[in-house]
Amino acid sequence: MNVLMLYPKFSDENFWNTSRSNRLFFTRTGMMPPLGLLTVASYLPEDFQVRLIDRNLGDESEEDWDWADVVFLSLMVVQQADYRVCIRNARDRGKPIALGGPFTHAMPEVAAADADWVCYGEAEDIMEELVDDLRMGRKGKHYQGGNKTDMKRVRAPRYHLVRRINEYISMAIQFSRGCPFRCEFCDIIEIYGRVPRTKTPGQIFAELGDLKALGFRGYVFLVDDNFIGNKKNAKSLLKELAVWNRENGYPFRFYTEASLNLADDTELVEAMARANFFFVFIGIETPDPKLLKTTLKLQNLSGNPLEKLRKIREYGIHITAGFIVGFDGEERDVFEAQRSFIRASGIGVAMLGLLVAIPHTQLSRRLKKEGRLLNRIWDGQQTTDGINFIPKGEMTKREYLQRYSNLVKEVFEPKAYFERILPALLTIRSRAPLRAHYQVWRIHLPAFVRIMYHLGVKSKATRFSFWKVFLRIARKNPAAIEAFGWDCLYFHHLSQHGDYIEREISRYLAAPSPDDVLDEAVGLSTVLEPAIGLRPSPDLVA
Repeated sequence: MNVLMLYPKFSDENFWNTSRSNRLFFTRTGMMPPLGLLTVASYLPEDFQVRLIDRNLGDESEEDWDWADVVFLSLMVVQQADYRVCIRNARDRGKPIALGGPFTHAMPEVAAADADWVCYGEAEDIMEELVDDLRMGRKGKHYQGGNKTDMKRVRAPRYHLVRRINEYISMAIQFSRGCPFRCEFCDIIEIYGRVPRTKTPGQIFAELGDLKALGFRGYVFLVDDNFIGNKKNAKSLLKELAVWNRENGYPFRFYTEASLNLADDTELVEAMARANFFFVFIGIETPDPKLLKTTLKLQNLSGNPLEKLRKIREYGIHITAGFIVGFDGEERDVFEAQRSFIRASGIGVAMLGLLVAIPHTQLSRRLKKEGRLLNRIWDGQQTTDGINFIPKGEMTKREYLQRYSNLVKEVFEPKAYFERILPALLTIRSRAPLRAHYQVWRIHLPAFVRIMYHLGVKSKATRFSFWKVFLRIARKNPAAIEAFGWDCLYFHHLSQHGDYIEREISRYLAAPSPDDVLDEAVGLSTVLEPAIGLRPSPDLVA
């Protein structure tokens, strides 16, 4: 059987999709290959032939369609626009469809209507049944993969299916699934559970060995939603990873996602530094303890967050972070509080998002019970399509959107951006050996030269700020130039995305969807009965 695996495109106007900047600076198009499809491919039997097409790199051909017996799709909600193109193309050609990925959790009814076989949850334990049904042509089957897969038995992804491995700026591997925390807005704990499960170090090294053998060098993203969910196992991996790196000539630099309590464990931070981790994404969300309690992000409550960020940088680990507005109980000064904190934090790559009640999360269930959830289809964009509910506090959704648009514009204004990253970059104390730095510069020096030209010479808007920061770092802390280059890459992308946010929100407010509720809010003392339709309860107050 011939399996055509398709990975839908991300739109250019997406916070996470830096493809335009990748092409300009790195002459590479992709961020990273589709790890989910590569893993699923490892469970297909030998008589199943597989072709993987990442549509972010290029479209499939008519010959691919003629060859295919079945189409496999895996995606996130933010990819749904191109997903619809894939579904239409498959249906027009009479090709049956198997579907999986986080999209099926968020939109199960849509998935069930579109595909002949649908996997909800993790795929590993249902693959044998799926293969049998594919062989027998039994369509209309749904599989509940759950969230308890034994990660020690998960097979290595078939990286060799990636046709142009060096078209990607980074590779992806997965160490763990699940997160022990219970943030109300998060869908990760709904999909993967709250018991972190991990692979063994040997599994990770086998996957890294595959990537090395295929000729990839550079950045590797550990895609765990919280790499330190199981601290004991993370430390064991890091200890052995430091040795593996040294013995293999430091072919990779690593980055991942972790919770802010990383800073509370000096042994863990130091181990990440020794294992050649370059940066970490941290969900800060808000500096307001009251709002953190509201959203159940209790792991961020202890200690001073600015001090924690400083500690992580002192071990040579750069920081990017996520921030959210829209929590219940926010007052109008929340935007100034976020602006001030981001400036003080020194974080350049600040993912500023609007709160979204993602389907099938604690938050969406609570808001539905309170009659505040709007039955609008979310497109996966937290920077332009958020607050899909009636706010509770001082501000209406219209005010949120207006103030949010202004905040994003200010945060990604060139002078403000470069001024705030400088103090943070000067505090980075790299623990990586010289050989590791050499490997990075050997691969990516041409990219940094292009950054210098485009931001330091060609662009009048950034020229002065770029050289002011670069020369100071080069003189005072040259080990931070790599982090500076990363911030520059994202600045080029985020400044354009910020302009898009401003245009899109202005366009929307000029002609909003008729089923939206822009000018009403719930008072903090208001008690709501569950609403039947999209309109708010009579108890809502402006």
